Amino acid sequence: MADQQISFHPTLAVEAVFEQVKPLQDQLAQIASILGPIGQLSELGSVFEPLRQFGTEIKELAKLLEPMRSFQDQLRQVLNQFGPLQALDQELDQLSEEFCQSLSQLAAALEPAVTLQDRLAHLAKAFEPAKTLREDFSALAQGFERSSQGLPEASLKYREASQPRDQSAG
Repeated sequence: MADQQISFHPTLAVEAVFEQVKPLQDQLAQIASILGPIGQLSELGSVFEPLRQFGTEIKELAKLLEPMRSFQDQLRQVLNQFGPLQALDQELDQLSEEFCQSLSQLAAALEPAVTLQDRLAHLAKAFEPAKTLREDFSALAQGFERSSQGLPEASLKYREASQPRDQSAG
């Protein structure tokens, strides 16, 4: 009976262990291609500060226009007696309506940003494990790195000898 020596190939063993996560690594690689558009979204986020300032100014303007609305309410009580003032009432109505429409359009223009914010919050939650997993895997890798660096010279020669050899070389 011939002695059959079963040789252990560390590279093949490790490849077999990590084969199950290869499709996951491919999916993770796709994340890098998305970083560019996310950077563009970050730049678009600069639109909110001027809008915030505009919102503050509009609130101040609304406070200033509040006496006009009170005046209009009082004016409507005497419109029957002073018919020519009806044109003024209509102009004040038109001014209020224009403000209302413009503010409504601005609010509607913000809808996609609100939807994006909701999706990003969901996405952030889905990606929460990434940092912890990266830290865990990096720490494990360092542990393996330290253990392989601490091998005596004879063990290194054995490891080199046990590596699969290129069959075409010889």
